[in-house]
Amino acid sequence: MEDIIVSKSYRSYTFSEGGVSQIKADLLVEAPLEIIINGKSSVLIMFTPQNIKELVVGFVFTEGIINNLSEIEKCEICPVRNPNGEEVIEARVEISSSHARNLTAKGQRVSYSSCGICGKEGYLNLETGLSRVKSSHTFSMEVLLGLVARMKQYQPLYNNTGAAHAAMLFKSDGTPIVQCEDMGRHNALDKVIGMTLINGIPPDDKIIFSSGRASLEMIIKTARAGFPVFVAKSRPTSKAVEAAKYYNITLLDVAKSSNRVYSHARRIKGF
Repeated sequence: MEDIIVSKSYRSYTFSEGGVSQIKADLLVEAPLEIIINGKSSVLIMFTPQNIKELVVGFVFTEGIINNLSEIEKCEICPVRNPNGEEVIEARVEISSSHARNLTAKGQRVSYSSCGICGKEGYLNLETGLSRVKSSHTFSMEVLLGLVARMKQYQPLYNNTGAAHAAMLFKSDGTPIVQCEDMGRHNALDKVIGMTLINGIPPDDKIIFSSGRASLEMIIKTARAGFPVFVAKSRPTSKAVEAAKYYNITLLDVAKSSNRVYSHARRIKGF
């Protein structure tokens, strides 16, 4: 299916010393995506309806349900109406029974845009089947610090609404490869990962940049995808740093002209 509307205009009012003014506000669309795996509802995600297939592929991969794209036999996406008359986007995914992993028997869970681990059975399940990232590539700090200044030109939804997170994939020289936006930073990252799987982009010399903070699950998704460097626009959480150290990921933030490196600085030239 084609991408549907991702922003809508609403009437709003502003208050100032001169009085009340009416102004148009462009707001990000929030929509439900139900992922149905092998006929069973697996998760309901609140997301921005853009790059839908990429999000689905990235999600089932970073959840550890598949190990590679070839394990997906079919992926059909279409809008449907639930019994309450509300439109839901359904993604029906067929995975070979011999390859399906981590399919819980405990029913559907809900993943809100700001909560990547909501509904999971347990904290330790996040790390099932993960290996440490293997990459001997080195990266320039000048290139890494320069990414934040260039982000805005690749964020049309944010520029229009002021409400979208972005995840981007860069080559080691700073050349942009993939850019995705979503109301949730976890979703934006899953979209990028899905796009790399669909297009066969190797991960070992790439940089992930996120407009949001690095949290535990963001690092786990990055580890599963095999990207060696994660750059965040704001400071990470403590668990993100611990996970980055363990999974051999170079983690840094560029918050307010910062250049803090939290893990595996050996990948950065000059350290």
